[in-house]
Amino acid sequence: MQNFDYESIWKGVWGGMQKYGPVHRHHRRIFSELFKSIQRDEIKTIADIGCGEGSNLLYLKVKFPGAELYGFDVSNTAIQTAKSNIDANFSILDIQDEIPSQKFDLVFCSDVVEHLENDEAAISNMRRITNKYALIATVQGTMRRNEKSIGHVRNYAYGELQQKVEFAEFDILQVVEWGYPLYSPIFRNIISFFPNAEAYSYGEYNILKKFISHILYYIFFLNRSDKGDIIFILAKARER
Repeated sequence: MQNFDYESIWKGVWGGMQKYGPVHRHHRRIFSELFKSIQRDEIKTIADIGCGEGSNLLYLKVKFPGAELYGFDVSNTAIQTAKSNIDANFSILDIQDEIPSQKFDLVFCSDVVEHLENDEAAISNMRRITNKYALIATVQGTMRRNEKSIGHVRNYAYGELQQKVEFAEFDILQVVEWGYPLYSPIFRNIISFFPNAEAYSYGEYNILKKFISHILYYIFFLNRSDKGDIIFILAKARER
């Protein structure tokens, strides 16, 4: 992960996609479904591992309004952008090699582990800082060419992430797989075969990009919620 230029990609590629992108919006919708099993007053502290520009922290602030928020990322550009978006505690950190000095009631990690060379160490380190719950979301199935260009080192095989989460001494509470067939394989294949098509999701979002994303968001409601290449795992720290 350290060899990939995340500073440049946060400056020139990722931008409004995290806030307005249809898949990211569905991520947050599914997060909300998973969080229904957690009482708000259980969560006093939250760590967002790979917090990016802070859009998920903004979401978590609404879901758990009393919690103290912490954001960690390898990119200084992302951290500085996040600081301008939300009042939280931020630090540069690579979860593969280091951990924060405290534990958290909820450790949240979305669209990160697929970028990590040593994902097993990262998940193990997340377990070390988890008091109660962890939520990990990532992509599985065939890796497309454009995904490699934004730093993916893997897409998980089906069932692989569950095994790694359990090996790290988490107990899995819920698993959601989403996106079949309209997002994956159809949309992901279109983006892969027509490289210029992915440019619509890059950079800041103007009115046209927001409109297209909004339409896609509602179209993607036709995806199955029990099958797909986006996987969400809600887990609890196993008692030792």
